[in-house]
Amino acid sequence: MSKANSTTARRETARLKRRRIIVIVVPPVDELDLVGPIQVFSAANRLVHKAVYEVEIVTNSRDLRVPGEGGLLSFTAQRRLQDVKGKADSLLLVCGLATRTARDPTLFAWMKKMAPAVRRLGAVCVGSFLLAEAGLLNGKTATTHWKFGREFASRYPQVKVQFSPIWVKDGNIYTSAGISAGIDLALAWVAGDCGGRISHEIAREFVLFLRRPGGQTQLSASLSAQASEMKAIHELQVWIAENLHNNLSVQNLADRSAMSIRNFERVFTRELGKTPSHYVLEMRAEAVRRQLEITDQGLKQIAASCGFSSADSMRRAFLRSVGTTPHRYRCQFRGPVRCACRMSPTTPTIVTGRFRA
Repeated sequence: MSKANSTTARRETARLKRRRIIVIVVPPVDELDLVGPIQVFSAANRLVHKAVYEVEIVTNSRDLRVPGEGGLLSFTAQRRLQDVKGKADSLLLVCGLATRTARDPTLFAWMKKMAPAVRRLGAVCVGSFLLAEAGLLNGKTATTHWKFGREFASRYPQVKVQFSPIWVKDGNIYTSAGISAGIDLALAWVAGDCGGRISHEIAREFVLFLRRPGGQTQLSASLSAQASEMKAIHELQVWIAENLHNNLSVQNLADRSAMSIRNFERVFTRELGKTPSHYVLEMRAEAVRRQLEITDQGLKQIAASCGFSSADSMRRAFLRSVGTTPHRYRCQFRGPVRCACRMSPTTPTIVTGRFRA
């Protein structure tokens, strides 16, 4: 790092505010749902050389010992819910599959009281059930683990359920899909607080394939890279992800796989349930999303780096895949201030999205 960049980084670190995050656990909890986000905040503190996040684990249970759902691990909460004092920046709710149907009037009343006073209120996986039961998601858009989406929608018809996104923001409330999506949500919070550089460094340390934006579908093109059991197709998918800027015509992909075009299209579609052209389009659209979120590059630069011939062709493809334009997506994700462009006052604040089949 150059001397100038080092000085800039120190100044940015000095400006970072200390943020108190209260993690509410309803035992027994899914172990990774709890540990994943906490590790993200801990890594952020280490990378910025400053205690940006003060994380507290509190429980609604009388016992400070919090058992894990798997039965092999347990955690110790720092205090009980009723003993929490002072203000908090953010709240994050974690439970387990069995406790998604928990009914705790004291917990619900506490969350309803705290929700307007905090900057962010989030739930990992089926924690969204508890937010909905408390009435905090009435009229709002939310998501949960895809396996429980139908149950969620049936139980809480007043919630606008999105079945695809890995996390959704509506106002100051965040809901997320299962397990690893809690890490994605925590990374998004870190990106908003400390900048994209820090969140991406954490993702690299965690050896994540990529840092997924909220709008990415739970069953995305990137995740489907592990769906094929055929080694040649799996290796091709990894190569595609690393070479989106190259010519990825069906002919070139077939040549790389040492197949005829006809046989390649048949095998690829059989393995992944979509044509090679559709798959490449989805991968490029995901790459565009990430560039829109983490860089300030112009649309022409992003189009070129993601393999589109022009910004206009990227816009058309992005609109078909995501349902909005690149410009509007960037503004919705970053907010009108960070986006530095004018948005209509009626533009929704929901951060979400999904790929269309």
